[in-house]
Amino acid sequence: MMIVDMHTHAGRPGRSGPVDRAVLATMRPAGVAAAVVSAIADLPLIRRNPVTRRLEQAGEPVPGQCWAHVDGHLAVYEDAGMRIAREPDEIRADDPALVLAVEGCDFLDGDLDRLDRLAARGVRSVQLTHYLVNETGDIQTAPPVHGGLTSIGAAAVRRMNAAGIMVDVAHCSEATVAGVVDATTRPILCTHSNLLEPGHPDGEHPRFISLDYAKMVAGTGGVIGAWIATLQHEKFDGLVRHALRLIEAVGIDHVGLGTDLPSNVAAEEMPDFRRHPEFAARLRAAGLSEEEVGKVCAGNWLRVFRAARAGL
Repeated sequence: MMIVDMHTHAGRPGRSGPVDRAVLATMRPAGVAAAVVSAIADLPLIRRNPVTRRLEQAGEPVPGQCWAHVDGHLAVYEDAGMRIAREPDEIRADDPALVLAVEGCDFLDGDLDRLDRLAARGVRSVQLTHYLVNETGDIQTAPPVHGGLTSIGAAAVRRMNAAGIMVDVAHCSEATVAGVVDATTRPILCTHSNLLEPGHPDGEHPRFISLDYAKMVAGTGGVIGAWIATLQHEKFDGLVRHALRLIEAVGIDHVGLGTDLPSNVAAEEMPDFRRHPEFAARLRAAGLSEEEVGKVCAGNWLRVFRAARAGL
């Protein structure tokens, strides 16, 4: 069984310093063929609120600051001693690889050519927003500023489509996602989120998504990654349950795994890749066929990756 984790910060629990290669070494025995590793563009500008424990903006970007941070963050993964997969056919069950990604287009500074430069470097997934409302659109965790996707955000989506970069709408507001759906010609990702579940102890996190939001992503042929980082009560059990809820809501072809490890709850529950086979086993135990488990664990994300690179 091939497994792909479509959103991680693997080996960098403090988001600084070199990658812990011992964490990456757990990929092969766990059967994890690829980990998508994200450079966080706005990392120098966000802090955890000591009261709410949630990340929020703590500074204003200086032109070039986020671009420089992305460059350094990607370099750490490039120097981690792992193969970097640039194409779908380079994802192989017996030869684990990293796939480079960027979380947040805060690095743009109005320069869409930077997306082409990232593509040439091997970046294959880019998230429009993170915890800062940037020039591309609004986010889930702050009041709206733009009313959805901006004109430069739409242009960025089109440029990513042309460059073979998967568009990731995680952290985007619902209105922003609606704009992305109108702008894209390729399937999109929401790499790490869960469906809202009012009344459940973990069910109303501001980063969770509505059914309409989920259906917009799925309507492009896209994929939503089940997410563990905020499941304080259910922990690993909740990751499995939320994956099954997503499958019921949008169908087996539109769900994947995006742990966000080692963030928050994942720091204890999934600090590395050793429990990824357990996720697959739990899906089987819930009644999914081997083919269905394969779609959730890798196949759906690979289909989007292939669609992003088609014709290039």
